[in-house]
Amino acid sequence: MRKRFCLMLLIVSLSVIGFLAPVQAEEGTPVAVIENNSFDFGAVYEGTNVIHDFKIQNKGDADLEIKNVKSG
Repeated sequence: MRKRFCLMLLIVSLSVIGFLAPVQAEEGTPVAVIENNSFDFGAVYEGTNVIHDFKIQNKGDADLEIKNVKSG
């Protein structure tokens, strides 16, 4: 079960990174910066809810839009 959970967490992390790709704007370019793009919860018992916040900053000079975020 732990391998499945770790695989799911990896897929979610990669999905988040893929959907945060900056979109070209007329006035400038947004730049998504993620402090840590993955997180290891360690051993988690089945049925336990776990939460982690990913901090995302826009270091660009245009609005950053995050769309279509999905879990693995």
